[in-house]
Amino acid sequence: MLTAVLDRTGRNGSAKLRSTFDEVEGRLAAHGFRVRWPVSAEIVDIPIMGATKSVKEHHTLFVSAGALRSVALDGLVAHEMGHMLLTESGHASHSPAVFGQIGKAVRIPPAARSVFGEAFNHMQDIYADDLSFLAGLDGRAYGFFSSWVKGHRDSARRDRWWNVGVSVSNGFALGNLVRHRIIDSEDKLWEEARSFDRRVRLRSVDEFARFFAALPSDPKPRTFVSGVQALADSMSRAHDSRMF
Repeated sequence: MLTAVLDRTGRNGSAKLRSTFDEVEGRLAAHGFRVRWPVSAEIVDIPIMGATKSVKEHHTLFVSAGALRSVALDGLVAHEMGHMLLTESGHASHSPAVFGQIGKAVRIPPAARSVFGEAFNHMQDIYADDLSFLAGLDGRAYGFFSSWVKGHRDSARRDRWWNVGVSVSNGFALGNLVRHRIIDSEDKLWEEARSFDRRVRLRSVDEFARFFAALPSDPKPRTFVSGVQALADSMSRAHDSRMF
């Protein structure tokens, strides 16, 4: 239940956000999913589309002014509701206890920590999207993720870890689309992602895409920790290899 909306940008967007939240909430409820904890929302000037903070059985939804103006507001709200639902259910991907296990079991090179943090977020996002797509957003997913992959065309850097991170992000986009049967192996988006890999002397995006597409829907904590380790290992192999 949305208990309050605060527009910190002064753009009078509270009514729009509230109506969108109510609409998405109804779509997910039709599939048997409803956020139980109270939700407060804040419209803020941030560089990302939005985020959710969940503490003490309460969620705070942060929505950017840009997201409020976009046609993808309902998609953002649905995605963030997915994170809320996973947190409430104690899903392994959103469990503080499991995060503690990951911290003890998975070792990340210091230079890779930022890149790996984003890759781990992609794992969480896969599970959030398993729920958010139920809100009827799969028809727009191809456009969203194809623009994501195409947006990485010119993002190569001399930092090899950075380039591995882009390959992971492209793999996440492709794997998410495969997971929801939106693309097949012949889609031109694959070549778009592979061309980035070739440009930075990688050949890893297919492996990352397979990883995200095949993540088990409701893993046990041990299985999820093993998956995080597998992703870290794949990233390290990509970083250390010299394909051509």
